Amino acid sequence: MATKAQKVRLSVFLIISSSILLLFFLILVGNRLLKRMDTYYIIYEDISVTGLELGSAVKFHGVQVGRVAGLAVKDAASIIVEIEVERGTPIKKDTEAVLSMVGITGLKFVELLGGTEESEQLPVGGTLIAGQSSFEIISGSAEIIMAKLEQVLNNLNEMTGPETSGSIINALKAFTSVSSELDTLLQENRIALTNTISDFDIVMSNLITTTAKADSTMTAINSIIQTGSFRNTVENIDYITEKLSTQLDSLRLARTSAEFRELLNNTNKMVVNYDLIAARARDDILRSLRNLEETLDNLREVTDVIRENPSVLLRGRRTTGDRVE
Repeated sequence: MATKAQKVRLSVFLIISSSILLLFFLILVGNRLLKRMDTYYIIYEDISVTGLELGSAVKFHGVQVGRVAGLAVKDAASIIVEIEVERGTPIKKDTEAVLSMVGITGLKFVELLGGTEESEQLPVGGTLIAGQSSFEIISGSAEIIMAKLEQVLNNLNEMTGPETSGSIINALKAFTSVSSELDTLLQENRIALTNTISDFDIVMSNLITTTAKADSTMTAINSIIQTGSFRNTVENIDYITEKLSTQLDSLRLARTSAEFRELLNNTNKMVVNYDLIAARARDDILRSLRNLEETLDNLREVTDVIRENPSVLLRGRRTTGDRVE
């Protein structure tokens, strides 16, 4: 049976404990009742507020300044959130209220962001701008990425279907077959093709040689024409003509007959010299023209053979008697 002293101690303990608990409760309630709060509203349209509860924190740039006081449905697509913030919090008309996540728990709180000094203060009871949270931006981007990824997978599935795969396999087989046939053709006609290229190189070499000879001949003729002897010959002929005209005009045939014969002899010698020079030049020209004609005949023969049988470029030429095939 409890003694009176024990009862007294128990009573004192209960009184002190109750007093402390009541004092703590009064402090909390008094702090809430004495603290002046301003009420604002946020309207979220087509935005889920899952994880936002009564009493959730309201932060201003990361500093807690209030709490969520109420949640209500406005219409089929809108939710009204009532918040209470400490009086004096600089909430401007361009301040945005976004929903942010608390770690990975799924709980949310209201974050007040933005606002400039030039903007006017939002009246108490006003409606804040509902901003889009970073989580929603990431979620929207993820949905777009997933939709595009699904489209890519569908296209890839169509590309790897039986019909497309069969077409690709057939195309690869055809390409392999063509490559093998081309390689075989080149291997079989390698010698003929090499001979054809060699013949063409010889023809081109002959043509270049003939052209060089013709060019040298024309240069020689030009040098002969440009020499002083040729010009002297022409000048002497002009002089003789002028002299003859003068002598005929003066009718001094008797005295100038000897000079006339001498001039004729000189003229004859000049003409003979000129004929010799012209004959040598003519021989060079004729020899060059014959070489050029032979080269043209060779080219004409090669052209006729190729025109009649184009496959000679791969198979080469075969000689049967006097006939070239």
